[in-house]
Amino acid sequence: MNKLQQDLRYGIRMLIRNPGFTLTAVLSLALGIGANTAVFSLVNALLLRQLPVEKPDELMRIYTGSSHTSYPNYRDLVEQGRVFSSLAAHSIVPFNLGQGENSGRVFGEMVTGNYFSTLGVHATLGQTFSTEVDSEPGAYPVAVISHGLWKKRFGSDPQAVGQVITLNGRQFTVRGIAPEGFHGTYAFGLAPELWVPITMLPQLQSGTDRFNDRGNEWLEVFGRLQPGVSVAQAQAQVAVITKRLAEAYPDQNRRLERTELYQLSGIAAFRGFSFAPVIFVFLGVLTVIVALVLLIACANVANLLLARAWARQKEIAIRLAVGAGRRRLIRQLLTESVTLSLGGGVIGCLLAGWLTAALRSLPMNGPVPLEFDFTLDLRVLAFTFVISLLAGVLFGLAPAWHSSRADIVALLKDDTGRGRITARFGIRDVLVIGQVAVSLLLLICSGLFIRSLQQARTVNPGFETERVLTATLDLRSAGYKEDRGRLFYQQLLERVEQLPGIHSASLAEIIPLTFSRTSFGVAIEGSESADRSYPPIDNNTVGPRYFETMGIPFLLGRDFGKQDREGSPGVVIINETMARRFFAGQNPLGRRLRFPQDNGTFSPFHEIVGVVKDSKYATLGEDPRPVFYLPTFQRYSPETVLHVRTMGDAGQSRTAVRDAVLAMDRSLLVEVATMQENISLAFLPARIAAGLLGMFGLLGVILASTGIYGIISYAASQRTNEIGIRMALGARPLDVFRLVMGQGMKLTLIGVIVGVGASFALTRLLSSLLVGVSTADPVTFVGITLVISTVGLLACYLPARRAMKVDPLKALRYE
Repeated sequence: MNKLQQDLRYGIRMLIRNPGFTLTAVLSLALGIGANTAVFSLVNALLLRQLPVEKPDELMRIYTGSSHTSYPNYRDLVEQGRVFSSLAAHSIVPFNLGQGENSGRVFGEMVTGNYFSTLGVHATLGQTFSTEVDSEPGAYPVAVISHGLWKKRFGSDPQAVGQVITLNGRQFTVRGIAPEGFHGTYAFGLAPELWVPITMLPQLQSGTDRFNDRGNEWLEVFGRLQPGVSVAQAQAQVAVITKRLAEAYPDQNRRLERTELYQLSGIAAFRGFSFAPVIFVFLGVLTVIVALVLLIACANVANLLLARAWARQKEIAIRLAVGAGRRRLIRQLLTESVTLSLGGGVIGCLLAGWLTAALRSLPMNGPVPLEFDFTLDLRVLAFTFVISLLAGVLFGLAPAWHSSRADIVALLKDDTGRGRITARFGIRDVLVIGQVAVSLLLLICSGLFIRSLQQARTVNPGFETERVLTATLDLRSAGYKEDRGRLFYQQLLERVEQLPGIHSASLAEIIPLTFSRTSFGVAIEGSESADRSYPPIDNNTVGPRYFETMGIPFLLGRDFGKQDREGSPGVVIINETMARRFFAGQNPLGRRLRFPQDNGTFSPFHEIVGVVKDSKYATLGEDPRPVFYLPTFQRYSPETVLHVRTMGDAGQSRTAVRDAVLAMDRSLLVEVATMQENISLAFLPARIAAGLLGMFGLLGVILASTGIYGIISYAASQRTNEIGIRMALGARPLDVFRLVMGQGMKLTLIGVIVGVGASFALTRLLSSLLVGVSTADPVTFVGITLVISTVGLLACYLPARRAMKVDPLKALRYE
């Protein structure tokens, strides 16, 4: 320990004595370590951080055939499940909060009375629910609101508890305030703003009876394991229960085929979500990118240490001569490099804190509320400490080993070999080649994402985006029953189409390219599957004139009309990809299809009356996919979106459309947006990827270019004596210029070749994240190769210019 303290004190004195070297090295490392810390804090927030609840590792989400369970099945699990100390259920739903001009749309959860107690969460103010709220439907109009909603709605007033809020036109008393940082059970950022008892469902959504329908899977269920019970034991018992339920109620429980238990926190929380693979791939790519940035920074500092070791060679020789062992010398030099890296780690933490604060400040606008905690907790700080130590060893080991193997006699005689020409690559040359190759890989990845963003902006989605407005409506929250809702839709369309500047209006359940989708199996008449397995097909429920409003042309047949109403024969419109896949070479008009139901039966047949051109449905980068459309007035939904096509600028009709809806019912919450605003969500992943990778790629190039310049400049200075001899023997300044440029460009070109080969191999992993761009995009590869070559050329040019101006007399006396 005493020797380590001596090494540390000596190393710090040496670093203080060379402030220019120390500052350059620490800042280079801070950039690399800070980038890694920022990305790890993102990974930590999404995949690693536990929920802020009591003993989160004991909490398990239960999948019984799917991610959702019916209320009767949940009650059976509660009564028969002995491996759980408590089982709770919840469902996320939108609410209209407030009335009139002060109303707004919020997302909350309907929960069982033991929801908070199962999680072990207690209210900051007031109290949460108890099991008494489950005893009688409609008897407990109470709510727990989030800490964020409390601040936003009540200004953090402690008197908020006991006050009344209006949800879907009904009054609820605020019973408690959830603790700060608690956003429910979703580990991926979904942040409900309030919670109400599940028994209030009939009052909040009129005409809804989900408590007795065993086939209606609408609840997510989680439980806390009994002490001493393993996950395998719990899963085995739940499997027995679900098998028993499937046998007792075969028509309603056809999907109870498998049972799985997942933890509520961590990577397991993403199981079952379609977006999970994309998130994992993107985070993986981002992690590799910033690791490469750190490697470049380490290479820079290693080169600095090698240069510094040359200046300290006399000191090293004396220490070896008076008896210092090589191991002790390596330890001393490693102590200095680790001290540098820890200093870079401290500054890197400050930089990461600034980056994550900027990330938190970004608007998270979307169809549902999102909130992420990117704070630098102990796990992130431990990660930073570990990579700082590893970086110190990584960039310090080679210079330390190289210095310890010095020839003592030659050094003491001052015979350093200055100016000798060696045929082999030295360690500094290998570092330059590595820097160029890694920088090229970084920039190619960044360039692919930037090109992807450019291509995404030019992709034709197959529908009108310039002159379309949407107005999101939720009639269920406003208490509409089906008959009243159908009449409202009819009158609304008539009213809106009469507005000046309006070309047409229609309804649709899904706005394309907004991460919302519905899909279910389709059975073609005459081609029913013997094993009753039908692949899910994407679909949308739309009103008359929808395709005209969206600018989607018909290829065959007709549009939905007034005759396609409740009680009339079922009809359906399909897109060209579905026609090609299921009716290749045939006319699909007049053919019929139907849909398998959860209870084992089929829906009535629907006749195909039209075929429309393909359009983008879920993502901009998707290949053409089969999609079918059902008529709104045959398949009523209380939650729908009014689509309006204008004759001029859509934004100018925003107020008129909103007023038309409110003129029919002032209590409705209406969210009006242009189609361009809606589909801007589709560009969000590409924008984030292009921004982050572009920033880290640029950082890597800056570090690499300074490193290349430094090593070529240093190499030229070490050859001053040789250059003087050459010029004394008749070499011209241009010959010297070519000599230095040739040395630098040779290393640069080798690095380019290695980088291009690595890029071809590794960029294939990015295919799922790119839109309209090949992973071997020639524009990106050629362009970035030219950029890196130019950077190398410039980095070599300045030392070469300086070398050609060397005075031969001074060079021959150069020490």
